[in-house]
Amino acid sequence: MNIVLSETDKNLSALLLDFYDMIKQERKEAAAILAEVIEALKKDAAAEGVLVAADLHFIRYKIMNEEIDEAERLMGNFEAKGRALTPVNAYYYHYFKGQIFLQENKWKDAIRYFEHAELYITREEEKADFYYKLANAYYQAYIPALSAFHAAKALGYAAAHNQELHAAKCNLLLGLNHLEARNFNRAESHLLEALAFQPSETTSSSELTAMVHHNLGLLAFVQQKFKEAIHYFEQAVQTTTNKPCLKSIYYLTESLFHTDRQQEALHFYQIGFEMSKTGQDMIYQWAFAMLHKQFIDRDCFESVWSKGISYFESIEDKSSVYYYSLRLARYYTMKGEAKPANYYYQLAMQ
Repeated sequence: MNIVLSETDKNLSALLLDFYDMIKQERKEAAAILAEVIEALKKDAAAEGVLVAADLHFIRYKIMNEEIDEAERLMGNFEAKGRALTPVNAYYYHYFKGQIFLQENKWKDAIRYFEHAELYITREEEKADFYYKLANAYYQAYIPALSAFHAAKALGYAAAHNQELHAAKCNLLLGLNHLEARNFNRAESHLLEALAFQPSETTSSSELTAMVHHNLGLLAFVQQKFKEAIHYFEQAVQTTTNKPCLKSIYYLTESLFHTDRQQEALHFYQIGFEMSKTGQDMIYQWAFAMLHKQFIDRDCFESVWSKGISYFESIEDKSSVYYYSLRLARYYTMKGEAKPANYYYQLAMQ
């Protein structure tokens, strides 16, 4: 749909459907234009249900723009008014509330609200977006079976309604689930399907291509195909239109170290470590520090890694505790030191 000012004579309810479709397609510029149109029309609207829907859609708009604090503030104001909800608006309320929790890494809360929202779904065209986000929440909560189940369901709806962006996202998520299960061939198949997606004037990739390159790199990395991993991580760093992803820089750095390209590795190490300090990202400050000790400052390796693992324990980052504890356990096993090896093996399995 082309955005022109003459569309302001459409009724507000119809405009909200257009607005929401643009948000789901991540067409930020088009959504921003229509947001102004809707804001102007709200003053003349009389139907309470339409005004409630407009308020909820503006919360979703803030979520798309990653203005989570503002979305949370608007949601708090909305809830304080205690407004009656039609079934459609009940769906929007629970779904958008769940999305706020998803952005805040509160996976269980997100799933709880998504499950409430599922009771109110009416539009078939909505289901690809909904089940993809539910699948993503299950993936983040380390429930891969339910994640894969709902991602496959979302992919079916996306295919039925020619929703190419959602199909690409679903293939990306299915690729990640198969990667977790070490089904490498199926993971690669889904990731290459996602990579084949080409954005158009009616859809936005929203960094999707960079994410797919990163995960193809990760697929190669876990199989110790470090040269192939470097290729994909470099593509991920170069493809992103915003600042490079710290995760891609981290894995690119480690892959370069593994292939004895030390000068290039140190170059990206410096970039990543400085970015983590500027952004006050303690997780990646520790990750890059531990990487440096692993390959460069070996005298401090054991002490820094043990402190890093303790930090990840303190923030309940189970994935990082598992990742680093297992590697440290293998290191001690290679040294023939059974006591610390057993300790870190047990820590990894908790």
